[in-house]
Amino acid sequence: MKWTYLLIDFATLFFPVVLSFESKVYYFKSWKNALISALIIAIPFLIWDSLFTEWRFWGFNEDYITGIKVFNLPIEEILFFIIIPFACTFIYEVVKYYFKSYPLNLFNKLFLFAIPLYAIFISLIDTPGYYTLSVVISSSIILTWLASQKKYTKIPLAFVICFVPFFIMNGILTGAITEEPVVWYNESQIITGRIGTIPFEDVLYNFTLLVANMLLFEFFQKRNA
Repeated sequence: MKWTYLLIDFATLFFPVVLSFESKVYYFKSWKNALISALIIAIPFLIWDSLFTEWRFWGFNEDYITGIKVFNLPIEEILFFIIIPFACTFIYEVVKYYFKSYPLNLFNKLFLFAIPLYAIFISLIDTPGYYTLSVVISSSIILTWLASQKKYTKIPLAFVICFVPFFIMNGILTGAITEEPVVWYNESQIITGRIGTIPFEDVLYNFTLLVANMLLFEFFQKRNA
């Protein structure tokens, strides 16, 4: 169905928008900062995405997209970089409220250890492709940024929680319930093996995208406060 990817995008957006007016979090008051953050972070990701699409490191199944494209990318893919960070920043705001009294020092230390360990793991278990190398480098940059911001202690937990809807959505996009994947990958540019239908590299890609958005969102929140 031509609307598959677009429907996935809007389904992801539904709950964060509807629950934005919940009296404890009031996420709608932070929409502006969340959207500005998503738009800024989207720029390097869209360049990255466009180049890798042009080089056929990955691509999109025409059976599942509307056919509307901007700079070689389906409109659905462009919306992905706005909607997904917006939805996960909502989760971050919820985590900040409901876990504000929970000390997460040990959890955060384990998290900051686990990300580079995972990056090393996917670099060594097979010959890395260009996608593999790009996510290892980009996630290392964002991890360094995160580690330097000790006051943002709820971001690791928010990311782990975001991983659940990410796993569902990315699984659908990579062919978990469709005859063919909505998004396909050039097997020469990723390591062998997947988490279900999801390339191992997508975990670090997701980390880079979402944590960068949360960090920039916090910057705007603090500045406006």
